[in-house]
Amino acid sequence: AIEQAETFGASDAEAYAATNNESEVFIENNDVKQAKSQSTSSIGVRVVLDGSIGFYSTNDLAKSRIRDASAMAIKVAHASPKDKHNILPRKSKSKLVRDIYDRNAESFQTLDAARMAAEMLKAAKSYDSRVSVDSGNFSAQVATDALANSNGIELKERTSVFSWSIMGMAIENTEISSFDYQVGGSHYVKDIDVSNTASDFAETVVKSLGTEKIQDSFKGEMLLTPMAANEMIEEVIAYAINSDALQKKSSHFAGKIGTQVASDLLTIEDDATNVEGLNASSFDREGVFHRRNIVIEKGILKKFLYNTHTASKDGVKSTGNAGGSTSSPPTVSTTNFLVKPLRSSVDKLVSEIDKGIIISRFSGNVDPVNGDFSGVVKGGQLIMNGTIKYSVKEVMVAGNVFDALRRLNGISRERKVIYDSILPYMRFDGISFTTG
Repeated sequence: AIEQAETFGASDAEAYAATNNESEVFIENNDVKQAKSQSTSSIGVRVVLDGSIGFYSTNDLAKSRIRDASAMAIKVAHASPKDKHNILPRKSKSKLVRDIYDRNAESFQTLDAARMAAEMLKAAKSYDSRVSVDSGNFSAQVATDALANSNGIELKERTSVFSWSIMGMAIENTEISSFDYQVGGSHYVKDIDVSNTASDFAETVVKSLGTEKIQDSFKGEMLLTPMAANEMIEEVIAYAINSDALQKKSSHFAGKIGTQVASDLLTIEDDATNVEGLNASSFDREGVFHRRNIVIEKGILKKFLYNTHTASKDGVKSTGNAGGSTSSPPTVSTTNFLVKPLRSSVDKLVSEIDKGIIISRFSGNVDPVNGDFSGVVKGGQLIMNGTIKYSVKEVMVAGNVFDALRRLNGISRERKVIYDSILPYMRFDGISFTTG
């Protein structure tokens, strides 16, 4: 692909190819309903022509189609604006991340995926007869990514990812609990644990039965589970540390490098080399090797995340955060998003709350630019004087993520992997709760 692009006149060229073999089984209405298996392959060609970028992709790896893709990328470049920061990275020394590929994944069949889905369903249903599983899935993937460019980068890597999810509620007579959604994942067959995920789901929905309204609206403490933190907090921070948002003047953290942007309890890393996260890999969408990036340390903003283009604009080095697939040019994105755990247990965090609510899930709106959020508490429990009193219903929660980060007053030692996030329980003060 690169040779063809250079033949057509490209000053620089990049080709990113991927193959993916996937087996997936679906759960619907308390039963294993559907299974599918598929293999896909694709390639994206990016060219630089006198400062202009062109891109074209195809899912046909025949030489003639790759030649056509290179030719089309050149045509796109001719019609694109020039930008001196349209450059490709150069080759650098580093090493590949280990422990993200399991050879046993190659022999993992659709029947094995069905067995895992059935095991997860059984574990949820056997926990309590009131549990009802609305939907879920189990997926097994083996992917190979290869990237090369005209600056001498030639990389290839294989990864295996097993992921699963379960969603539903508990039903008792005419009462229906809040929905809950739990996920799990691993890189290795031996680490698959669908039963634990199912039990967490079942426990949460059963606890959501017998809900009561809170008597009065109040300001108090909010304890987010890892899933709720993923829904309410992560997207806002990920947007604010994105260099593309910074350069478009829409990042709340613009001009705040080296300043306090959160409680000193908070340390956040972006780290694709952490193999616990399902987005672990050795190199980014441009072939820049990943590394551990501490973006917020003890509440102080340390850096933004960059790909090669945004790094060139700001005169810094790429942080290895070019993201995307073969179907589009690179963007800037997080890899594995990690919040550093602290020493307190979840029970300790609860015991220190005078008045507040645990939120298992959040259903509402979060503005990634200004950080405003408002919505409904799902799977919530009222805490009074350090004791969980009862499950709540019809409670609204509202506030601002950036304000809340400064009032963060507790982080658990327990963390949970949620696909490409590793998050603890997080406690915030001064949050408004409104009764329905």
